[in-house]
Amino acid sequence: MKKYKTEFKLEVVQSFLAGEGGAKLLARRWSVPEEKVRTWVSHYRLHGIDGLRPKRSAYSVQFKLQVLAHQDREQLSSRQVAALYDIRNPNQIVVWRRNLDQGRLQACETRNEEQPKMKPERRSAAPSSTVVADAEKALREENDRLRAEVAYLKKLQALIRSKRSAAPTKRD
Repeated sequence: MKKYKTEFKLEVVQSFLAGEGGAKLLARRWSVPEEKVRTWVSHYRLHGIDGLRPKRSAYSVQFKLQVLAHQDREQLSSRQVAALYDIRNPNQIVVWRRNLDQGRLQACETRNEEQPKMKPERRSAAPSSTVVADAEKALREENDRLRAEVAYLKKLQALIRSKRSAAPTKRD
């Protein structure tokens, strides 16, 4: 995997934000994968220049489960949830999901408890309050929409039942 300098990433992101082209065009211009451009822009928007700097972290199983639960709850892509939690490699979330589905994530937890860590664990900051507020608003709106849908379906069923009971029955 090729490493890119922070200054280069910043230049690509600034080109994108200045409207010099979309991710695909800029990826061709700068000879980087389109996915990288999109990831860098997401990280920059949420975390500024720190989102483009190299980062090495070991994440706890609890943190991984929190990230996966947030992804499920908000129906986010791996890139989106990686940007929210400042995880530099969105593919890491895909690996966590696969491990969880195969039951290997909990196995890692018990193995890690047995082995003492050499370095103190560094945690990524939780998403900003604006992101959380937007997510809460979206959930409330979805909840209201679903309640209206359920009420509509109940009225429709009642109407169908009343028409069936009012219809004359034919007997030969």
